[in-house]
Amino acid sequence: MTTSEKESNKYTTTARLFRMINNISEEQLLILLKQLLKDSFTTHLFKLIIDMPDDKQLVLMKQLEEAVVKSGNLDKRGHLRKPCLISVDYIVEKRKFRSFMLDISTFGVFIETKNLFPVGNEIIMTFTLSNYRKPFKLTGEIIWSGSQGIGVKFKYLTRNQHDIIKSYSEKMDEVYEINS
Repeated sequence: MTTSEKESNKYTTTARLFRMINNISEEQLLILLKQLLKDSFTTHLFKLIIDMPDDKQLVLMKQLEEAVVKSGNLDKRGHLRKPCLISVDYIVEKRKFRSFMLDISTFGVFIETKNLFPVGNEIIMTFTLSNYRKPFKLTGEIIWSGSQGIGVKFKYLTRNQHDIIKSYSEKMDEVYEINS
């Protein structure tokens, strides 16, 4: 097969794929996209969000918040989670790490990490929230661990810590905030 025949076949295949994609439902497109991207679906979604202008991120955030409120399910665990990007230092099994929290609630946090930690391990976290300048040093328990990060449940919050985190979680006017 010559180079021009290969190019012609490629264009024919591409045009046919475009037609087929235009003729399937949005639901089928999402299924196809998930199958094509496999485990990196969320990563690609995050990249799209990062590339969005700030005003589009705010529109998306408001749409997602409305969808969450309409569904009546703020969080499967019953806690309002605040998306964030907060630097966190943490210790697990006497080893120090630094990463980012991607969401926070009065229940706990999600920490982005490629490290897999055993569920049940204790974790000591240090981070700062914008509405409270003193660093938090909190102990938690890893309640799940996956390829994208770990879910941490706070072991104990004082009333003041609870109120500060709750106030921060309810403040939904910022898309992401970087604290270091």
